[in-house]
Amino acid sequence: MDRRDFLKSATLFGAGLVLGGKHVLADMAINEEPIYAGWEQNPRLRAAFIRSNKYPFLNQLDQEIRGTGKGKQALLWKCFEEVTGGPLIPHFQEIGDCVGQSYGLGVDILTAVQISLRKSPQRWVAKAATEIIYAGGRIEIGTQQYGRRWGGDGLTGVCAAEFVKKYGVLLRQKYLDGKYNFTRYSGELAQKLGRLGVPDELEPLCKLHPVGWTALVQSWEEARDCLYNGYPVVLCSSQGFRTRFGRDKDGFLSPSRYPWYHSMLLAGMDDESTRPGGLIINSWGSDWVSGPKRLGQPEGSFWADAAVINRMCQQGDTIALSCYAGYPRQDYSLW
Repeated sequence: MDRRDFLKSATLFGAGLVLGGKHVLADMAINEEPIYAGWEQNPRLRAAFIRSNKYPFLNQLDQEIRGTGKGKQALLWKCFEEVTGGPLIPHFQEIGDCVGQSYGLGVDILTAVQISLRKSPQRWVAKAATEIIYAGGRIEIGTQQYGRRWGGDGLTGVCAAEFVKKYGVLLRQKYLDGKYNFTRYSGELAQKLGRLGVPDELEPLCKLHPVGWTALVQSWEEARDCLYNGYPVVLCSSQGFRTRFGRDKDGFLSPSRYPWYHSMLLAGMDDESTRPGGLIINSWGSDWVSGPKRLGQPEGSFWADAAVINRMCQQGDTIALSCYAGYPRQDYSLW
């Protein structure tokens, strides 16, 4: 019996599962509970992020892009598909490391945007190793919170943001003559490193490839403008979504009263249509949700209404990623 079948069997008997440090009462009848979660809301770590950054909020940096996404559309995941030459296959997390998963995919799409739209002189090599982001956010950045806690998984978003900016990322490759192998995702390895941190000898390699800027996004409008200018947005919140009947005719999921405590990537937006919203890519594989799709969205993804995304941003742990010093204006004709 594989992991997914086990989870389904357990839920049929009303099993209580502990996933990502959150107690989840699984209920297949309504099918609104998370397969895995792992986001932790932590006001103390958020306050530390604000103190340690000169410009922690997007609205301190976005004068040039403010309002530019209104009435527009941006489908950043298509850059990833163009650069890699294939469809975007969503991650399938095995533990409560959703924050590492969403930040890893965010870095991947950010890289693809630079190559595809900005015509950056870099080349696509491989996806980011999510285990490194997860471990680094917990230990290198969040030591006081996670270093002494040997039970449970999970991470707050600002710690991952600080890690990819201060330390950088590694790719899904082998390092140091094969001593470290990140070519395939491993939940077991993520959990192990999440207790120990990034090996010291790998940190200098991470620092060769940092994310330029990370900033807190506090509204749908800010997220919309970021996406239009090529900056993916990592959503960390307790917002859950109703999945029993799948996506509606427009490809959307409606909000649920059941919390998810989860991190997902906002990788596109449509403010042109009569139903403004954003495209969210999850980390539960391709088949956790079904139903109609639109605009060529990837499997394992769904659209969410602008008002719902606005509420998610207002929980205070949503971050935009940029390779540049600040968030400069892009060439809008590219869209």
